[in-house]
Amino acid sequence: MIYLRGHETDYDDWGWTRDDVMYYFKKSENQTGRFSSDSTHHGVRGGVYISDMAYRTDLSDVVLSAAEELNFPRVDLNDMKSSPGVMEPQVTARDGARWSTDYAMRHISPDKKHLHVLTNSLVEKVLVRGGVEAYGVRFRRAGGTGEVRARQAVVLSAGVVESPKLLMLSGIGPTRHLVHHGIDPILDLPVGDNLQDHVTTGLDLILLNQSLPLSEKGVLASPFLAYEYFLNHRGLLTHPGCEAIGLFHVKGDATPDIQLMVLPAGLSTDAGVVMRPDMHISDKVWSEYFAPLVGRQVMTMLPTLLHPKSKGCLRLRSANPEDPPLINPRYLAVQDDVKTLTLGIRLIEDFINTKAMKTMGAKLNAMPIPGCQNHTFDSDVYWECYLRHLTLTAYHPVGTCRMGTNPSESVVDHDLRVHNVSRLFVIDASIMPTMPSANINAAVLMIAEKGADSVRRVN
Repeated sequence: MIYLRGHETDYDDWGWTRDDVMYYFKKSENQTGRFSSDSTHHGVRGGVYISDMAYRTDLSDVVLSAAEELNFPRVDLNDMKSSPGVMEPQVTARDGARWSTDYAMRHISPDKKHLHVLTNSLVEKVLVRGGVEAYGVRFRRAGGTGEVRARQAVVLSAGVVESPKLLMLSGIGPTRHLVHHGIDPILDLPVGDNLQDHVTTGLDLILLNQSLPLSEKGVLASPFLAYEYFLNHRGLLTHPGCEAIGLFHVKGDATPDIQLMVLPAGLSTDAGVVMRPDMHISDKVWSEYFAPLVGRQVMTMLPTLLHPKSKGCLRLRSANPEDPPLINPRYLAVQDDVKTLTLGIRLIEDFINTKAMKTMGAKLNAMPIPGCQNHTFDSDVYWECYLRHLTLTAYHPVGTCRMGTNPSESVVDHDLRVHNVSRLFVIDASIMPTMPSANINAAVLMIAEKGADSVRRVN
């Protein structure tokens, strides 16, 4: 739900102008929050509602005040030039409820004349005529197969995992890899390469001496929470989970390298019910590190690595469309990524030591993570060990159908058309050559608007 665009320098290497990028950000946006009068940087006619948070805890102002103590001003980070700085997040929401792109589609075209959704279907491949023109897709449904023919274009928006998988199943990808799986190659392109993702850490790293309402006890404490949410569109249940965000240049570069996301909770807040199984936290790590914190007030400041140098890849497991692909993210394979995240942890320590944070009794959780007890706590060596034991994905994968001009290094051109195949487009996060300095939600909306205009230009 967090709406954050990143920094204007993020897009300089994409081949799109800054004015073009800003135009499509504004085109997608229906700003209903505190920046609705700023027509230079925000739009009010798009299909996606962007609003201020309907609810926040006291922690939000405390962290923002702490940032000001450190000379990080409160700014509109979505002007794409005001970092380093912090802000109360804006979210893709309307009346306190998530506003997703499917709602936007129905809002823009309520009669649905141009939309037909075929459920319980699995696309097997893109149909390509003569190796040069896409004309439809073949799919499985209810035990049979069918084809859909395109009048104008075939658009893949299956995401960073499924879009490259579909291209490879269709014969578009690394030739040797396709031949290995018995797929006739049509076009040799670096499909599946350039996989990038934001990684983060720091769960339950800060202890407070004041209680916050966003906890298991807080959520269950009042029968009026559901009433407030469903009837009045406000209250605790509207909370997006994040209290404050900031972009920082910890290495002194022109582009931000660390994003902080402030959460008034941690893995131990619900006794491990939700996130522990998703993160595959071992029994040892849970029992020795997180379980002792259950019942205590923790908070999390996630230092997110914005521009990882470590890159992974995606490959087919087989030629069977039902088989999931093989994914190797190669997190922290490049040592510089560890150094940047360590600087992010040092930044968190700066926040903890401010007067504002001390009003809530903030202190670092000094319990060593299992496996790192032999290192001196708070040393760089300790934090590298910590990072390699407790780093998680932010679920922002990009890049597996990279955009660019050279077919030996990219999959789609600057109009998002697959190189050397007419009428075939990829329009999703997989086309990003590099990562934005932000959650990728807003950037994907921008890409979708620009891609839609590219498809409209097809004869």
